[in-house]
Order: sequence, then structure tokens, then C-alpha cells
Amino acid sequence: MPTNHTIHDDGFITLSLKASVLQQMLSKESVHMTDIHCHCTQSKQIIQQLLLQAAIEKV
Repeated sequence: MPTNHTIHDDGFITLSLKASVLQQMLSKESVHMTDIHCHCTQSKQIIQQLLLQAAIEKV
């Protein structure tokens, strides 16, 4: 089965992920914020909001 992905020079790959799944991963500390890189402002804002929600749930 052929794969269709691009590995950037910095080691990142482009990936589509449901916001709810990312929020669960952040809440469970399965992924660290420094492992996430966004190319567009809208995605960055969504990631920031999900990170804040995950932090609030930890309190």
C-alpha cells in the first residue's frame, strides 16, 4: 500500500487529526506541545485553545 506523506527537513510530517483526538492526547500528556508545528494562523489558534482546555481539565 503506497503512503502519501511528506517529511519536512525539520522531521515533521503533515497530518490531519480531529480536534477532539488532539485534545485527548494533550489531556493525557500523550503528546507534548513542542511536538506540534502549524503552518497557518487558524490551526495555531485552534491548537492554543485545545492546549488551554487540556490545562484547565488538569486543575
